[in-house]
Parts: sequence; structure tokens; C-alpha cells
Amino acid sequence: MAVRTVDTTAPMATSSDDGLITLDQLRSRLRTVGEERYHHKHPFHLMMHEGRLSRGQLQAWALNRYYYQSIIPIKDSIILSRGPDPAFRRVWRKRVIDHDGDVHSEGGIKRWLKLAEATGLDREEVRAGKGTLPATRFAVNEYLNIVRSRSLLEAVASSLTELFSRDLISLRMERDFASTIRGLLADWTISRCV
Repeated sequence: MAVRTVDTTAPMATSSDDGLITLDQLRSRLRTVGEERYHHKHPFHLMMHEGRLSRGQLQAWALNRYYYQSIIPIKDSIILSRGPDPAFRRVWRKRVIDHDGDVHSEGGIKRWLKLAEATGLDREEVRAGKGTLPATRFAVNEYLNIVRSRSLLEAVASSLTELFSRDLISLRMERDFASTIRGLLADWTISRCV
């Protein structure tokens, strides 16, 4: 499938007279869907952000989330390998580096591993996926199958969650998520000693 670069400076349709929506309308609709349906609204995530998970629940989340995050650069590498346009590949390559790191940065996966360790999980067991739920493995592996077997457009569209995750990451940083986890772990330790 050929990929053409989108010229964002070119005028776009401003009404539905030709059945198309503008780029701004598309962005707005996607953001609306994300605000209404992104996983940060799920009851489990609300409990996590409010600090109401048990240690085991938080560990299970961190373990399964690590498995998902560790597959993202593989997914992005598949998409990268399918892109025939050098400009597209140069832009997409940054996504792999963001997760895997390079000589200048450790990358996001290492930070997810540190988060899992902060919950009390063993680093090597997390890396090996020991205890990862079968449903998580299935869903994540199916994600890879989608980007391998579907059109490049569908593969790229599968990564649109970034439109919504930046806001969630900002929310977690505002709440100092790592400090919250350390606090929860300290509370669990104290309550077990009392």
C-alpha cells in the first residue's frame, strides 16, 4: 500500500458538501471519543488513581501493563518496516526509540519496569512475563497480528491512542504516581507489621 504525505498547509473541505470533514473536525471527533471511552474512565483505573487498589491489584496491573508496553516498539517496528515512504519512516522511527531508548535515554520500557519493581515485583520475572494473564497475552499478541496483516492505514490508526494517553500521563505526573505507589507500599508494609 502506498502512503502519501499529508500536506497540512493545503486547504481542506470546510463543510460536508463533498462528504469530507476537515482535519480539525476529525481531531475534535477523535478527542471526543477518547474523552468518553479511553481506559482512564474505567472503574479499575479510577480506583488506581484514587489509591484504592490493593497491593496485589496494583502489582497485577503493573505486570500486565509492562507486557503491553514491552510489545509497543515491536508493533511500531512492524509498522516502520511496512512504510514505503522515507519521510514516514523517519517520523515513525522516533516511536521505537521513545520506548526502547538509545545511547541518550533509557526509554519508556525501562521506566515501566522500574514501576513494576516499585510495586514489589521481581524485575526478571516481570521481564519474562511470569504471571502475565493469558487474556493480556492474547490481546497484545493480536494487536501485533493486526499491524502485520491489516492495511498500513489500519496499523497506523491502531496507534491513535497517543492522542489520549498524553493527557493521562500528565494526570499521573500531576498526582506524582510513583510517589503514590511508594506511599501505598509503605502503608501496606506498616499495616502488616501492626
